[in-house]
Amino acid sequence: MPVDAATGLPVTLGAVLAEGGEGRLCATDSPGQVAKLYHRLAPERAEKLAALLRHPARSLEGVAWPSSALRDEAGQTIGFLMPRVEGAQPLTVLANARLRLAHAPGFTWYHLHVAARRLAGLVGRLHDSGIVIGDLKPENLLIDARARLSLIDADSVQFSLAGQVHRCAVGAEGFVPPELVGQDLAAIDRSQSHDRFALGVLIHMLLLGHHPFAGIWQGPDDPPALDGLVQAGHYPGLAISPQRPGPFAMTPNALHPALRGLVRRCFVDGHRRPEARPSPAEWVAALDEALGDLVLCADDPVHVMGHFRAASAGPCPWCARRAALDIDSFPASDAAPDLIAGDLRKALQAGDLMRQAFLWSHHPLLWQHTEFSGEAERLGRMAAALPAVMRLKAVLERSPDDAEALVAAWHRLPDLEGNPLLESLRLPDGLPLSQAVAEAEGRLERLKRLRVSFAAGPPTPETAPDLVAAYRLAADAFGPDSRFLRPYASRAEAAAALIGQGAGGGKA
Repeated sequence: MPVDAATGLPVTLGAVLAEGGEGRLCATDSPGQVAKLYHRLAPERAEKLAALLRHPARSLEGVAWPSSALRDEAGQTIGFLMPRVEGAQPLTVLANARLRLAHAPGFTWYHLHVAARRLAGLVGRLHDSGIVIGDLKPENLLIDARARLSLIDADSVQFSLAGQVHRCAVGAEGFVPPELVGQDLAAIDRSQSHDRFALGVLIHMLLLGHHPFAGIWQGPDDPPALDGLVQAGHYPGLAISPQRPGPFAMTPNALHPALRGLVRRCFVDGHRRPEARPSPAEWVAALDEALGDLVLCADDPVHVMGHFRAASAGPCPWCARRAALDIDSFPASDAAPDLIAGDLRKALQAGDLMRQAFLWSHHPLLWQHTEFSGEAERLGRMAAALPAVMRLKAVLERSPDDAEALVAAWHRLPDLEGNPLLESLRLPDGLPLSQAVAEAEGRLERLKRLRVSFAAGPPTPETAPDLVAAYRLAADAFGPDSRFLRPYASRAEAAAALIGQGAGGGKA
C-alpha cells in the first residue's frame, strides 16, 4: 500500500480511472484526491517530482498540481497525489458535436469561445512563470459546465529550478509541432513556440470541432499519419496541399476575422517559421474580440436558440450545416438567451453604450424582456444609429488624422443630434468628436486655399508670396510630410526661390 510522503499515512487505491503512457490514474480514499502511479520507476522522475513540488508556479490556479509524492515500502517514489477535478469533461468530449450533445447538451459556441480564451490565458500564465507545458493535449484538459478549465497530469511539464532543467519527455500525435516530429523529446529543451502550436490545435478543435490537419487525402498512395501531415504542412485547403477539408468540416471562414488570421499564422506561416505562431496573449486578445462579436442566430429563433455566430463573419454557419447535412451541432439551449441578457446587464452597469447598442440591434429577444423595458426607447435609438456610428468609428480607428475622411464620414451621418451613442465617441486623444470635426474642417479650408492658389499655374514673382503662404499654412495644419502636400512641394520650393531672388534669400 503506498504511503503519502507528506503525512506518512497509507493511501488505499480504488478503481483505475484512466491509463496513459507514463502511468495509470486511480481513485483513492483521500478526500478530493486521485493517485497517479508510474508504470516504470526512475530516479530522474522522482527528482523532477520533488522539484515540481517546490516550484513557485504551483500557486497558479487552473492546474491540478501534484500535492504530494507517493512512496512504496522501500521508500521509492512510485507516483503522486493530485486534486480530483469534479464535474468536468475532457476537451475531447466538448470539441466533438456528438459527444458534446450527449454529455454537455447546454454547451454553446459561446461557451467554447470562453473555454478557448481561458485556455490561452492559462498557457500564457504558465509561460510567464517559466513553465513550458510540452504535453499539451485534449486528454489533459478538463472543462466544466461554466467553461472553467483545469490542466491535469502536470508532472510532465518542463521547468527549471536551481539551475537544473527538467524536461518534458512526452508528446501526443498531432500536438507535437512539425519541427519536433520524430525527434527524441527527452533530449530536447522545449520552447514556448512548441506550446504555441499545440495551443492553436486545441483552439481550432474547440471552435471548429476537428483537428486542423484532419481532412480528405487526395494525393498519391496512402495518406500519411497525422504527425506526417503536420510535419509536411498539409493544411487542408491550401493550393499546394493534397489534403482537402472533409465534407462535414467547419472551416475557419466561420470564425471572427481576427481568429482566422491567427489560424493561418499558426499552421501556414508557422510551419516553416515557428516564431510566427501566435502567442497566448494574441489568442486572448483575438478571442476577446470574437466573444464581443458573437450573436444569437435570429433566422429561426424557435429552433436554433443555441446557434451563436460571429456577426462579422456573415450568415449562421450552424444553420447552413443543419440545412445541408441535417446535423445540428448546437441545438436549442435555455442558457443562450440568459447569456445575452446577462451581457446586456453588464453593459448597462458599465455604461458601455456601444455594447448596449450592438446587443439590442442583434437580439430581438431582448425587446420583450421586461427587465429592460425602461431602457427600450433609448436602446432602440442607439441601435438605429449603430451602423452609421460604426462607419465613423472605423474612420477614427483607421486614420484619426485624415481630415478629409473624418469630415466626409461626419457629413454622411443621418440626423443623430442628441443621440448618446454618437456623443460617446471620442478620438484616441480624448477630444470630443464634434470639436475634432470642426478642427478638421478648418484644416481642410487651408488645403482648399492651397489647391486654389496653385491651380492658376506655375509660380511667378507676383503670385509666389501667396503660394508660399498657402503652402506654409497647409504644412502647419497637416505636417510637411503629409500626402496632401506632396503634389505642391516642388512648386512651393520654386515659388520660394523666386522670392529669394528678389529679396536675397528665403525658403519654404
